Amino acid sequence: MVLARLLIAGAGIMSLANSVTIPFLAIFLHRELGLAPTTIGFIIGSSVFFSIFAGFVGGSLSDALGRTGLLLLALSGVIASFVAFYFSSTVVAVFLINAALALSSSTFSPVAKALLSDLLPAEDRLRWFSYQYMAVNVGFAVGPLLGAYVGLSGGRVAFLVGAAVYAGYLCLFGLTLLFLAPGSPTAVDQAPGNGVRGHLNGLRDSLRVAVGDARLLCLIVAGLLLEAVHGKISALLAQHLSAGFADGTTILGYVLTTNAVTVVVVQLFVSRYARNRDPVRSIVVGGVLLVAGMVGFALSGPSWQFVVAMVVFTIGETFIVPAEFAVIDRIAPPDRRGSYFGAQTFAQLGGFVGPFTGGLILAHYGGTAMFLGVGVFAVISVLIFVLVGRHLPGLQLRAEAGPARATAGRP
Repeated sequence: MVLARLLIAGAGIMSLANSVTIPFLAIFLHRELGLAPTTIGFIIGSSVFFSIFAGFVGGSLSDALGRTGLLLLALSGVIASFVAFYFSSTVVAVFLINAALALSSSTFSPVAKALLSDLLPAEDRLRWFSYQYMAVNVGFAVGPLLGAYVGLSGGRVAFLVGAAVYAGYLCLFGLTLLFLAPGSPTAVDQAPGNGVRGHLNGLRDSLRVAVGDARLLCLIVAGLLLEAVHGKISALLAQHLSAGFADGTTILGYVLTTNAVTVVVVQLFVSRYARNRDPVRSIVVGGVLLVAGMVGFALSGPSWQFVVAMVVFTIGETFIVPAEFAVIDRIAPPDRRGSYFGAQTFAQLGGFVGPFTGGLILAHYGGTAMFLGVGVFAVISVLIFVLVGRHLPGLQLRAEAGPARATAGRP
């Protein structure tokens, strides 16, 4: 449990460091390096593809090579990337550093979730995934304000501060692993086979199992559609508010703050509601609330209406995110959790699909149609979960002791 608590605390610590740096990367690239908006957009936008690749391969590697060593390597990669940003001075260097940062940070996330699953009994995982999600949002709620207050936003020094925070967590994580009792469950740290050939065979087997599971592929599609709605809602709101409202920037600030505060306030209540319920039901409830929030955005005029719509929207998001992790956990074979959580990162493509589709609709039909049109993705996802998800074998809470552990949840 010590390691599980450290993973939760680390989620908050790392999101704090990220939120002081990553949201202001565009400002840094323009102010410090003088890059054009199109170049900045390409550099930042390309990171999603590196993130998806790293999440899938990194999760599968953790099944073949072990979790904790890969987590330490990923943390080291983030630290090196932040330090490199401080010294960067060319477009090529920035592109490569940003790619390295995406690869490192996106390797850490699915492996950490797989390790958390390894450490906890099945009935506790949804609750702990909720804690992890809340810790991330607390960090992102505090970080930008803290960075702006101490004058770090958009400056080179912010990257050194982020590197220092990550280095502190790396030391703490490494020392915890070092001093854990020899018999402590530090997760899947015995790789299948011996030597390079054995590790490559383990990676190949992990990829094959994940890609060949129709249940997982179905859930990834449904997750991608939900991600298209809630993953980049700030981009949709920013385009709509900046184009049609004189005080759009002020409204956007209110709405984004509402999002962060709502997550922190309601997450524990949502976790208690969802703890002993089918995670698919939680996702369906969350999807319905997302749709209601999108309709609210479409019909909003005064700033308070946008705030109310965001409260509804965010409550839906808090139902969805931990439950998606719980669903993947329930269908994943115990020795392939890393691969399954890694494959789930393909749903991040929704972060591109949503803003791209929304931008097209906005350009031709306006903001109201944009929110309603993108909201249809959530409707389709809810239908998938209602018609298919609840009938997928393996979603029932399974005992992981005795003979059932060897067979339950396998495709």
